[in-house]
Amino acid sequence: MSSILNPQPTAELGLAPDDTATIALHDGTGTYQVQLRATQAGTLCLTLRSPRPLRAFVDGMCVIDQPLYWRSFQRCLELGLVIGLKPDTSILRIEVGPRPRHPQDIDESSPSRNRDAVMSAVMQSVPDELQLAGQLLPRTDTPSAALHFPPGQFHSNRLVWQEVVVHPLSTTAGPPRSDLRSLAEQRPPAIRLRGEVAPDLLHHATTTEEHRAGLQHLYVPVFGVDDLPPPLRTTQDDRRVEPVIERVKSMDLTLESPIGNATLPMPVYEPLGRLAPRLEYTTQHWPDPDELLANIPEPILPPHWHHFNTLYRAAWRMLLGLVTHTRPESGFPCDRIATSPNFGPLQFVWDSSFTAMATAYAWRHLPAYAGLDVLYSRQSDGGYLHREHDGRDGLPVMWEPDFSPNPPLIAVAEWQLYQLTANADRLARVYPALAAHFDWLMAHRQLDDGTFWTTGLANGLDNSPSLGDGYPDLTAQMIQNAEILRDIAKLQNLDQDAQRFELARQAIGDALNAHLWSDELGFYSTSRKDTGGHNPNKVITGFWPLWAGVVPQDRVDQLAAQLLDPNAFWRHHPVPSLAADSPHYVSAGRYWLGSTWAPTNYATTRGFARAGRDDLAFKIALRHLQCMSDVFRDTGKIWENYAPDQSLPGSWSHADYCWSSLGPIAMLLEHVLGLTPDAPNRRLCWKPPKDQRAGVRRYPLGPATVELLADPGPDGLSVTATSDFAVDLELVLDQHHEVIRLGGGPVTRSFPT
Repeated sequence: MSSILNPQPTAELGLAPDDTATIALHDGTGTYQVQLRATQAGTLCLTLRSPRPLRAFVDGMCVIDQPLYWRSFQRCLELGLVIGLKPDTSILRIEVGPRPRHPQDIDESSPSRNRDAVMSAVMQSVPDELQLAGQLLPRTDTPSAALHFPPGQFHSNRLVWQEVVVHPLSTTAGPPRSDLRSLAEQRPPAIRLRGEVAPDLLHHATTTEEHRAGLQHLYVPVFGVDDLPPPLRTTQDDRRVEPVIERVKSMDLTLESPIGNATLPMPVYEPLGRLAPRLEYTTQHWPDPDELLANIPEPILPPHWHHFNTLYRAAWRMLLGLVTHTRPESGFPCDRIATSPNFGPLQFVWDSSFTAMATAYAWRHLPAYAGLDVLYSRQSDGGYLHREHDGRDGLPVMWEPDFSPNPPLIAVAEWQLYQLTANADRLARVYPALAAHFDWLMAHRQLDDGTFWTTGLANGLDNSPSLGDGYPDLTAQMIQNAEILRDIAKLQNLDQDAQRFELARQAIGDALNAHLWSDELGFYSTSRKDTGGHNPNKVITGFWPLWAGVVPQDRVDQLAAQLLDPNAFWRHHPVPSLAADSPHYVSAGRYWLGSTWAPTNYATTRGFARAGRDDLAFKIALRHLQCMSDVFRDTGKIWENYAPDQSLPGSWSHADYCWSSLGPIAMLLEHVLGLTPDAPNRRLCWKPPKDQRAGVRRYPLGPATVELLADPGPDGLSVTATSDFAVDLELVLDQHHEVIRLGGGPVTRSFPT
């Protein structure tokens, strides 16, 4: 082995079996040279491992040109080269580019409490050196090709397939040719790959773009689903610096062609989604908009709210317009609703979770679980789930360098669906994955005081001035998580699990109230361990503990006062992501420096409703929908976020964003119309809006379809309700509370004004 440190290093590779060379790389770009000593003509089989992008030349001919995307968590290229060599010495010249790094402004707008430690550990775990290993086969009748070994995998026919990108190399052997009009007519020998796992199959997945670039995108089987390697880690011992997908073994990969074969080692990576309810790609029916709208709930609204119905229908059309075809080779198990055209193939955890809370209302007529199934398929051993994945290869995508778990809202979305479907079997299937996700966060994100830390990118509030140590949002979300996992465990008679999650819920709730409430602000805020105080900015996630159900009544009142304060959160379009009394507040929005967002509005609305303040939930929902409707009237679009101080899109905002459907669908049904489903108990609670002719048609509650109408008249309110299956309608009108059994014909009740 040679390790070369001089400015123009030259390593020597003898090409005996297992001969290796290691070249230490320098800062910036550089050129490195390897002498390949061959005692006879033959075929070089070379593997390379590089933490930087590189080009490689053999005797002046470019044989490898491989970028290394800065958003790749692998931080390393795994490459192979098969090429014929002449006798004596050949020169392998390698040019490397700079080591990829996340953008500098991430450290400024979204710092992490352990960023420096992470970057230091990255440099140690991925040494800045080029590793080579090769041997010479004593034959020349083999194909020539460069190979790239990314960690992308997919499941099919009970096999796990792993990707290999092949670049066949043209040969210049023999005299110049006179039988071709141009090199475009040249047909290089077809290359076939064969691994060690039966059956002897090869999956072709080359795209048009790859074909134009002369690449072949192939997959070979690496595992049978009944013969997976044991997990590389448990929840407690996930010691990766970043969510890199690790190698579990090497496998001989043979390149076959009509002119001969060559074999070199291929890295095999750990599989993802071990606990997922499904992994093999299946097609699902996505209806057209008219078909969907004819079958899903139809709000009945008074004339002065009819524009909300327009927005409601537009939201469903937008969602169907975002349905994205998924290549089976991506590893995603199904098609899904994409985040937004602006984010291309990227799929985010909390975006998908919130979108599922809206699409839950169409669970009978579209694949409402699709986005969640995609997330489970990306979970790594030990329970970790990264914030975003690329739909082209299913791999995690880097933006900030440390682990970035998005808000853990998958359990909340599953529970929302359960309240509408009563599908307990589904909860049983996803429970192991949800529990593992919760346990990873408990092991790796909990501080000594019992609260939880995150970062601005991990919690989704990219540029928010919410920085500190313990965060109210993740801490409250873990309380929600524990509560739901407790209830799922009870459904399965897992008493010890239920007790464990209940104890966690209580302990985290105590920690939140003890450490994240600021008496000075009258608000929940990120803790500052260096000063013993709190972040002075009031961020909308300070309302999130309301949704977790652990806020004492006196603090509910203080949070209500903050909400209604026009100098804080009650702006033209409430609820801004940052209080207007912050020096960082931007009236036009600028993302999380003031923009009004659907997910945080939804969380705040649900929170006040849970705290018994339905009046505030109604007030937020009504105003949010009105401002959205104003912007839709002017632009014809539903936006990622909105300006807080006028009816405009936010200054940093894009049209057609999945989770913005929450307002027109979920908030309209839940907080304007006042409907709370409880399908497992065949119960629907209805708090109809006062003095309005309002209701719903085709409301799906388990097996039942419910229709409701509240019609005010001169003598009082008339309520008519029907259901095709037996359900209990819990009707709440001011102080009047009545449970009405439905099933069969219409039931009508009259209530004097």
